[in-house]
Order: sequence, then structure tokens, then C-alpha cells
Amino acid sequence: MPAETARSHASPLSKRSGPPAGREQPLPTPWPAARRIVAVGKGIKREGNIELARRLADRLNASLGATREVVDRGWLPYSAQIGLSGKTVVPELYIALGISGAVQHLAGMRTARKIVAVNTDPDAAIFQIADIGIVGDLFEVVPRLIDEFGSQVKQPSGH
Repeated sequence: MPAETARSHASPLSKRSGPPAGREQPLPTPWPAARRIVAVGKGIKREGNIELARRLADRLNASLGATREVVDRGWLPYSAQIGLSGKTVVPELYIALGISGAVQHLAGMRTARKIVAVNTDPDAAIFQIADIGIVGDLFEVVPRLIDEFGSQVKQPSGH
């Protein structure tokens, strides 16, 4: 059975029709059944910075998700959008990077079992529902998380 493919090489969350040649990648765990999700918001600042979040997602064997703003800017495909106008997810672990916590986004992820949020704004709404909140610059925090999780995350069998 052929693997599903997606437009972006960011561990996308569902099938996207018509991926450009050469950019097709197999999809991870079917959405919304992903056990772990790393999601980015406008705090990621520019499309090129998504690679940092992708590295963390790869390290955790997680899917990569996004807020509507990130998708509207064209940085990730619609299939990665989480929230009222995107997907509703219930992962074991949800890591929110640079996500302020707009009501529309929270509606799609608030039932995650464990929520970890990284944001520079100590008053960001995401911290109201986060189990672990890190007030800090994601560009300093995420590389440390990648290093820390590198030796501790058990990969699924077959990897």
C-alpha cells in the first residue's frame, strides 16, 4: 500500500493533494491520532525558522502542527492547522511554540493530555491551560529541548 504524501516536508498531519514534484514525504501517524505534536504560532517569526520546530518534532517522533496565522502565511499547509477552522487533536503531548493561545486555536488542542508552552509573553493565554509553561525565547529554549530529549525519547520499534 503506498504511503500518503504531503506538500511540505514538515511532518504534516493529513493528506494534501498535488504536492510539488520532489517535495513528497510519507506522512507520520494519521491525524488526529498523533501521540505527540509540536505546533508553531506567529512567534516562529518566519518560514525558515520552522526548521527548528521540525527538528524538535523529529526528535520526539511527533507531528508538526500550526496556528491559522502560520497556515494563512503559507508557511505550512492547511493540513497542519489546529483549531476551530482546522483540526481538533487529542495527543498525549502537545508542545506549543510561540503560540499566544487564541480561543480558536485552544479549541482544537485543549484536550491534549499534557501541554507544554513556550512563549516570551508571561501573560499569554496559552499558559492558562498549559501543564508546563516556559516563559522564554523559543529560539533559545527549543535547541536545549532538542538536546535534552535526544537521549531520552524512545523511538517506536522499527526505527
